[in-house]
Amino acid sequence: MKKQTPQTEEYLEMLVRLKDMGKGCSVSEIAKGLNVSKASVSEMLRKLAVKGLVEFTPYSTPKLTKKGEREGQRILRKHKVIERFLDLLGVEKSRIHDEACVLEHAVSDEVEKAIEKFSCAEKGIECIKRLTDLKKDECGVIMALSGGSQACARLADMGLTIGARVCMSRPSSKIGPVEVRVRSSSLAIGRGLAQKIFVEVEK
Repeated sequence: MKKQTPQTEEYLEMLVRLKDMGKGCSVSEIAKGLNVSKASVSEMLRKLAVKGLVEFTPYSTPKLTKKGEREGQRILRKHKVIERFLDLLGVEKSRIHDEACVLEHAVSDEVEKAIEKFSCAEKGIECIKRLTDLKKDECGVIMALSGGSQACARLADMGLTIGARVCMSRPSSKIGPVEVRVRSSSLAIGRGLAQKIFVEVEK
């Protein structure tokens, strides 16, 4: 796929963030998240719609296409990898997010993989996996949720939110649920929902 512009990537990343948090992807929410005017958001959404990255018409709520969501998840993942790397370097925590926002557009996918490999080795972790890929008694911290607002709300009700630590009690079969421990509770989660959870695995 042709590389997107930094501005396009910022919008796609914000749309994915809002979706993962279970918030509505309204023009107002996007404008607030990016600190721009609603007029600027509407104009950019029309451009993204032409590129096939979102579905949007005036006065409607924008929706990511599959192509747009893939791109948004890609840049969000790169952002998180860079944040972990900057943290390892000792960059002041209050600056890490803003610095990652700048670097995520300049770092190639190949360099991202190299950074992630180095960061994981330094932190003694096995990087990011889907919850369904965890082995018995393997634990990790939830880093991202890829579901829509309803799925994220269901997960939140179960205590499965970004930053929560989960441990695998019973791995999934190809069709069955998984059983995990989170916040001192045991939960059974359907495989489809569990696949939407990405965790940073402890080594």
